[in-house]
Amino acid sequence: MEVLFHFIFQLVKIGILASIYSSILIGILLIIGKFKSNAFPKRVKTKKRKYWFLFGFLISIGLFIFSFTYWGNHGLGDSARIPIGNFKEVGETNGINAYIEPHNYQYGAMNVHSFIKSNNILVGKTEVSPVDRPKPFFSWDLSKDQITFYDSEKEYNAFADKNRLPKKSEFKTFRESYREYWSGIRFLLLP
Repeated sequence: MEVLFHFIFQLVKIGILASIYSSILIGILLIIGKFKSNAFPKRVKTKKRKYWFLFGFLISIGLFIFSFTYWGNHGLGDSARIPIGNFKEVGETNGINAYIEPHNYQYGAMNVHSFIKSNNILVGKTEVSPVDRPKPFFSWDLSKDQITFYDSEKEYNAFADKNRLPKKSEFKTFRESYREYWSGIRFLLLP
C-alpha cells in the first residue's frame, strides 16, 4: 500500500514538474522568437496550449523514465536507496534496516549502522544481524567491489589515518545521508 501511495505522489510530482518545465521551455522559445525570426518559435507563439501539452507530455515521460534509473531512483514506499557510485547503493527497508550488498560478502546483504563515502570508498560501522556477526567496522572499495573488516575502532582509525578517510565520528546514519543526498535542488527539480 505504501508503494502505491508513493508511486501516485511520484506521478503527481512528475506532472507538476513537467508543467513547470514546459512553461519555461515555451517562455524561452518565445524569447528566442523575438530575437530570431524562425518558423518554429512563431508556431509555438500561435499554438501555445498545444505545444505546452506536447512538451509537458514529453518531459513527463523523460522524468518518469529518469525516476527509475540508477541516478534518479530513491526508492518507493518502505524502501529507500542512495546511489554511492560505481552503480552501487546503500539501501534501506522499513525505515530501520540499512544495508549494502558487496560482491565478496558471503551472506549477500550486510546491515550497516552508519557510514560515509570518501574517495570512492564507503566506510562505516556494521550492524549485527540475525544471519551473521560481522566485525564492527568496514571499508568497501567501490571500484574493486572489495570489502574489508576491522576488529576495533582503533584498527579502523589506523586504516583511516593511513588512507585519509573519515573517522567514526564523521559517520552518518542512513536517514541523515538520505536527507543530505536527496534534499535541496534534487528534491525540487527531480521526481
